[in-house]
Amino acid sequence: MDRRYQAGGTDFVWNIAKADENRRKHGVSFEDAASVFMDPLIAIMDASRNAEARHAVVGFDQRARLLFVVYVDFEDACIRLISARLASSIEEEIYAQ
Repeated sequence: MDRRYQAGGTDFVWNIAKADENRRKHGVSFEDAASVFMDPLIAIMDASRNAEARHAVVGFDQRARLLFVVYVDFEDACIRLISARLASSIEEEIYAQ
């Protein structure tokens, strides 16, 4: 089952079970992950996997944590969140550039 969520004028959607698993595994909620898209300095990169076009962003969430968020474009102007975790040191460097 999916959850729809709006933040900063952008529509997000995610699988509820996947979001719960992500929170347990990485300590990051998808609501917090959605707030990364409001960071004006986000770094966008390719995160494609298994022939599926995926994107990733690195940016600060509403709790001032630097996160790595994987997503796909979904239903026109909607973003489907796939996963979110704290950024690695390499991803921190990418963001700093």
